Amino acid sequence: MSHKWQRKYRVIGVVIGCLVILAAITYTVAPLRHNVRTVITTVAARIIPASNTPFPAINTAGLTKQQRSIIELVHAQYDKHPISYDQAVLTYTQNTKEAWCADFASWIMMKSGVPYSNPNSGSWRIPGVYTLQSYYKAHGRYVSVGHYRPQVGDIAFYIGWHTFDLFSTQHVTIVIKVDGNQMTTIGGNEDGRIRIDTQPIKAGENSLVGFGKLQ
Repeated sequence: MSHKWQRKYRVIGVVIGCLVILAAITYTVAPLRHNVRTVITTVAARIIPASNTPFPAINTAGLTKQQRSIIELVHAQYDKHPISYDQAVLTYTQNTKEAWCADFASWIMMKSGVPYSNPNSGSWRIPGVYTLQSYYKAHGRYVSVGHYRPQVGDIAFYIGWHTFDLFSTQHVTIVIKVDGNQMTTIGGNEDGRIRIDTQPIKAGENSLVGFGKLQ
């Protein structure tokens, strides 16, 4: 590796280290938490390399119309490579700079023709993970891991210290493929980007706790 690239990676390492320390110091201070996470998400999106994971091949023959719509929508958004907080992301959040994993899920559901109804505002957008979880519970469509095989279009909920969302203990993704005991998901605000991940369908994996059923 050339000295130029060595210096570049050292600088990136120092920046990330400083952001981690800043987050640790301020995370317990509620008024600062939102601003710090916004800054971290924005910086991370610009210094952490984009994933080169290709969008998976998905057999849509047996899927419902809404499931096919969801796959088409998330594929199109993934190909745009949005990052915090470009115009695409601000569209998901209605111009609010915030953690946007649930915003992304809300936007996809709205565009697929079955929007959420925020219990507080009536909006199609439910930005809070816990609020979205409560929404699915209220509609009888939430199930814990281990009692259900997820389907395409379901929302996976992660609550704990090891979610895909940078420095967050709450995260959601959209299930786009299920193969045996593995599922492939797409999530917003993972390192400030949209990412695709494949993981075991297992309680506690990446802090996985349950699913919101599409139907």
